[in-house]
Amino acid sequence: MSVNPSDSVCQQHHPSALRNRIPILKTLLRLLPDSDELSGGALEIASGTGALLEVIVPAYPRLSFQPSEYVPQAPAAPDEQWVKHGKIGLRQHVDELANIDAHGCAVFPNCLPAVALDLTQPWPPAVTEKRGSFALIVCTNTLHITPWECSVGLLRGAGEMLAPTGCLMVYGPFKVSGEFVGADGGLGNANFDAKLRSTNAEWGIRDVDALAKAAAGFGLALSAKVDMPANNFTLAFVRGT
Repeated sequence: MSVNPSDSVCQQHHPSALRNRIPILKTLLRLLPDSDELSGGALEIASGTGALLEVIVPAYPRLSFQPSEYVPQAPAAPDEQWVKHGKIGLRQHVDELANIDAHGCAVFPNCLPAVALDLTQPWPPAVTEKRGSFALIVCTNTLHITPWECSVGLLRGAGEMLAPTGCLMVYGPFKVSGEFVGADGGLGNANFDAKLRSTNAEWGIRDVDALAKAAAGFGLALSAKVDMPANNFTLAFVRGT
């Protein structure tokens, strides 16, 4: 299916995705090796509508990016995308993977066609055939709108797919030592967490310490926790040698 990003019925980036992507890119540029030196494979988990791809793919020309997205067997109606799957942005009358490609491999030579990836299931061959060779895995705004099983699946998969010293970057809202944090004393994230859990009892803001403990079991060490706008963090996990 051919998709034109300007078509009114294609997936349109959510304002928050557009607002967050430059701070995320700046953080990656600060934490990762120089973009002219970092080479190999890169995997984005939950590429969504491709908003982040549009800025990180050209910023790292020596990385070959593999986008991915959770594609439910039964697509939800446009007004149920959030409630059923935690998806944001306009998603209707369109093939989700084809739309990502319209923002990714159709534009950038160092971006591959998007694949479906479910964190609770075995990862697709397009990813697993490169086991142990990825320099970078990126996952943004995903863990709080998925069951804890998905957090474990992400960490397990990253431990298997990353090359030695490869990095997993995770962005989103997180608790620290069991506490909600932020300039407002954590009130905003506490309210957000309550909204998440009222929508789906398996959702919720994850704790940095719990993630670090789980990551250690898969050979990953938390190397950085960076404060981000709107009470979010970027977490960097590095695979041991």
